[in-house]
Amino acid sequence: MRTKSVFGAAGAAFLFIAGPASAQDSDIGADASTRARLAPGRDVAGSLEQEGDVDWYRLSVRSGQRYRITLNGGDGEGQLSDPMLRLLNADGEEILANDDADGFNSAIEYMPSASGSVFVEAGGFGGALTGAYTLAVATETAPTDNTAATTRTRARLTLGESVSSEIAFAGDSDWYRIRLEAGQSYRFALSGSGDAALADPLLTLHSADGEQVAIDDDGGEGLNAYLEFTAPTAGNYFIEAHGFDQGATGGYTLSAIAGDIPADSSTDAVLSAEGDYREGTLSPGGDRDWYRVDLPEGGGMRVGLSSAEGADEALGDPLLVVYGPDGAEISHDDDGGEGLNAWLEVHAAVAGPYYVEVRGFVDDAAGRYVLNLVSGEVGADANSGEYLVANGEGRTSTIGTAGDVDWFAVDLVEGRPYRFNLEGVDPEALGDPVLTLFDSEGRQLASDDDGGRGANAYLTYASTVGGTFFAAVSSFEQGGAGRYLLRVTDTDVPGSASTDEILDASSDERLSRIDMPGDLDNFAVELEAGVSYSLDVSGAGDAPLADPFMAVLDGDGKRVVFDDDSGGGLDARLRFTPDKQGIYFIQASGLGGSTGWYRISVERRR
Repeated sequence: MRTKSVFGAAGAAFLFIAGPASAQDSDIGADASTRARLAPGRDVAGSLEQEGDVDWYRLSVRSGQRYRITLNGGDGEGQLSDPMLRLLNADGEEILANDDADGFNSAIEYMPSASGSVFVEAGGFGGALTGAYTLAVATETAPTDNTAATTRTRARLTLGESVSSEIAFAGDSDWYRIRLEAGQSYRFALSGSGDAALADPLLTLHSADGEQVAIDDDGGEGLNAYLEFTAPTAGNYFIEAHGFDQGATGGYTLSAIAGDIPADSSTDAVLSAEGDYREGTLSPGGDRDWYRVDLPEGGGMRVGLSSAEGADEALGDPLLVVYGPDGAEISHDDDGGEGLNAWLEVHAAVAGPYYVEVRGFVDDAAGRYVLNLVSGEVGADANSGEYLVANGEGRTSTIGTAGDVDWFAVDLVEGRPYRFNLEGVDPEALGDPVLTLFDSEGRQLASDDDGGRGANAYLTYASTVGGTFFAAVSSFEQGGAGRYLLRVTDTDVPGSASTDEILDASSDERLSRIDMPGDLDNFAVELEAGVSYSLDVSGAGDAPLADPFMAVLDGDGKRVVFDDDSGGGLDARLRFTPDKQGIYFIQASGLGGSTGWYRISVERRR
């Protein structure tokens, strides 16, 4: 029998047997029960008879060997034009896959970590091709380096130190032994280094018997790996350094440090200003984690901090704080995200390192959290708008420069009434906020400048179709800058003393709606004793409230005075002089079951 040899990268010969053997289709299954076998040095000729067909071959492999598997088709009639090759374990889990290694032909290089059986799947790209193919396997002794890829490694990593080495060949990985103490937190970092750096490092932590206990891909800056781990038991562990792509090679630096993420500017936990995602743990109670992010002058970022969903010990009420290069606090947020989660936007006045602090609202808070950073400020159009949840705590953000506009997307339910409150908040509050509402097509629906308290903005809107709408925040005549709070409430104005609607007693008005017969809307206002006030509730808009009714309640909710038709037509009007100073409630409703839009106003007379 004729043979031929082809030398691999390490100089050892891959042995092939000339003349492929024909596979018996009856023996070729599509799962681990297949009777078809594949062996080094013996090519197999097979065929995919129908669309969706795949052929599985069992391949016995040994550790210390490197296997090159090729799947070739052809351009002629009856040939498989675009082969697809996969390597799987007995459970059908993919180990490696390749589509086009040589033209449309496929190839895989594989170095098993242990001896046993794997399965080679011959298929067509997209599962839609048929035709004849040739499958071959060649083997050579795997190249070795100074660091083994198993628990038998002699390499050690010392806490507080780092080691630099390289992933020397495709499929290589380096294991380092390290001893950890029970209950102690540790930080491991793996980054590409040198002239030919490992492009996308992957860091895996194994127990003493080699079982995986933790893994990280891009937890460091860019594509580097960073892993925080608390050892459940004392003993030996193994840190594996390798590439995300098994074929990747290059230099790396690996380090291990005892202790939690620092709670000051000495932190080695770094976030990418281009966008990043981290999961972490505050432990023990009262712990704080700091992350550094380098921003250019004028750069911005949006940071969200949330409790880790599904975690057994999730951080209950996250609190987010951001510090500038000088260590001074720039901004903080408790419930600016959904529910009790935190969210804030940061603008860099100067270039340098900024620090994101993760903590809990209560002093002894502990648990798992998720930190998400998005590059840039809140988007200036619908495509880049920030998502806002109705009935949430609202979003505190910043109009950074004159002319800036921030867009927020919010989902509204058909037929529900919504209130949009936009107000400047300290420090450096936005002086004269303007709010504009758009539909999903970008058509303007409503706009308000001073409908809220003072110069703040207020809108009410009932969606007739439901869906995603957009709220645009700006300043009056595009001339101001500063911080603001935007809230969207998915309820009618409350008809009780718990109302969140407040009127300015000097001069203020609102446009709202009675949505159902018997509905009551309460507006809180602080009035002075002996001062006369003019109060009005009148029908307004395209569907005005037909017969407005108004009552004034004291701080205990007891009716003091009321009116039905003292205004124009059936509108309500009162002149009211309170006997004592305090909080009163102006209550609007409709007589006779009437519904519709109304305007409520208060004005100090003397």
